[in-house]
Amino acid sequence: MRTPKPKLDVAASPPKTDTGARSRLDIVVDFADCDPARIVFYPRYFDWFDRAAERLFRERGMAWPELWAHYRLAGFPIVDASAKFLGPARFGDTITLESWIGEWRSKLFIVEHRVHNGADIIVEGRELRIWALRDPNDPEGMKAGVIPPEIIERFRD
Repeated sequence: MRTPKPKLDVAASPPKTDTGARSRLDIVVDFADCDPARIVFYPRYFDWFDRAAERLFRERGMAWPELWAHYRLAGFPIVDASAKFLGPARFGDTITLESWIGEWRSKLFIVEHRVHNGADIIVEGRELRIWALRDPNDPEGMKAGVIPPEIIERFRD
């Protein structure tokens, strides 16, 4: 029987704001990314956000497979995600996804995303992710853990 997990106290420590390290990813919009109107089908942005979050860590020498093994992580589950759609991207466009850690807290971090189509910002998104450790008392469970300071330091410019 699984034991109830404690509620995560996201206000447990003062946030550390935008550390500045940014990642940029150019994406050519394929037909498969689009709806029948040939504009990007909105769930594709969330897929790209997820890829960009992983890329942020990899670009700083922290590939997720090795990072997860070293820190006994279960992953970085998303507990909240949102996007504001300000303009379209169409079949054939090359868009740029810019991502960064907007905030560090004790047990979670917020990944910010901005999608550019040329000079225009067409999407603003964010993901709230937990630093989730494998639960030693429940092989299928996870629990929020404190983010090690050396991880945050890797994101400083």
